[in-house]
Amino acid sequence: MRNKSFNTFILTILLVICTSLSSVANGLNNTGDIPGIIAQSAIVMDMDTGEVIASKDAKIQRPVASTIKLLTSLVFAENTSKGEAIPFTQESLKTTQTALNNLKRINEGDKISSDDLMKAVMVYSANDAAYLMADSVAGNYKDFVKMMNDKAKSLGLEDTKVVNPCGLEANAVDPDNKEINMSTAYDIAVIAKEAYKNQWIRETISDQSPNITINIEGEAVPIKLRNKILGQYGNVGGKTGNESQAGHCFVGFFQREGRNLVTVALNSDYGIDGTNVFNDTKTIVDYGFAAEKQVFKKAGEEIGTIELQYRKYGIIGPKKNITVPVIATEDVMYYKNDINDENAKIEYNNENKSAWKLANKEIELNFTLPNYSSKVSGKVDLNKFDLLKIYSGSYIIFIVIALIVIFVVAYCIRLRNLRRKRMRRRNRHNKKRR
Repeated sequence: MRNKSFNTFILTILLVICTSLSSVANGLNNTGDIPGIIAQSAIVMDMDTGEVIASKDAKIQRPVASTIKLLTSLVFAENTSKGEAIPFTQESLKTTQTALNNLKRINEGDKISSDDLMKAVMVYSANDAAYLMADSVAGNYKDFVKMMNDKAKSLGLEDTKVVNPCGLEANAVDPDNKEINMSTAYDIAVIAKEAYKNQWIRETISDQSPNITINIEGEAVPIKLRNKILGQYGNVGGKTGNESQAGHCFVGFFQREGRNLVTVALNSDYGIDGTNVFNDTKTIVDYGFAAEKQVFKKAGEEIGTIELQYRKYGIIGPKKNITVPVIATEDVMYYKNDINDENAKIEYNNENKSAWKLANKEIELNFTLPNYSSKVSGKVDLNKFDLLKIYSGSYIIFIVIALIVIFVVAYCIRLRNLRRKRMRRRNRHNKKRR
């Protein structure tokens, strides 16, 4: 009896495990949703292609804390040279939360190199250093913020709204301004991908030195590395963020087996030791590397329609339009997720719209997803016999009109010839009478 109960118990456990594994597999292969994370929004994106691999509420606008410093540093790097000496401004020193002026007494006019300023922002996440970046480039933070918003727009990002360069939710420089930085996991991933292209930023965030220091007015100041998984799981850099409304956030860059992925986790819990967001990130990136593409459209499947043109009477006459199906001639693959499902498009953008020239011909199509495009092949589902059937009515009318014209012309010619014969007869008759 005991053995039977034990066997039943084991079978139940195995059934639960199999069901769980099946659910995970279905989540990985079909839904594109990232399971088992605390973060309220998340995404994993292929940095080489721009493809969204998987996501969780990645298009919902949220506070993003210090992850916005990726955009701050990108605008700074694009407008500053390494090695420049930058003096601290009065405005930058007003910020004291996670600031360099808590590590060392800094006076207005004290200098720091642009390279150390980049380390201060990207490694330690110093907020006064972010304001100093803004002042050094634009003269004040508001003009710099405009540059940041313009940069976001140039990347095609409509859901990012920047109000300060550091990500704090309390503005020490402008206390009356209660607005906070807002973005989405998707937008932050695109910003991060663009920032990682910059060699200066890439080298800074990948520095695994155990003791990182910066120099302010000749004094070496050690700074703390915030990325707790640098060098683990393929992580080659990242940017943290932590604020009351934003929660704990992290952007991570990963390399494994020749692939490069970027992850974003927004609004995770800080937890007891601040590792929840990093645990989330490991789940996200593992999911991203394991995910496989699925079929979006099968070869032989209709993928849309195309409007072609033909002339009513073949090579003459007014132009007419005809809408015909386009068939995929290869499997079109993608990562299945909400973002891709909502935005996937297959379009024909060539100027050649001739029905005669494209009938039953293979054509090149553009397959587009957010931040990604590729060429795929398709075929216009129209043959020349179909066109001839379309023309048949016009051809009959054309032939009838042509026959009528020929008959009229022939009749006119016959009348003319008859008149000439009569004229010749009259002329002969008149000559005889003379």
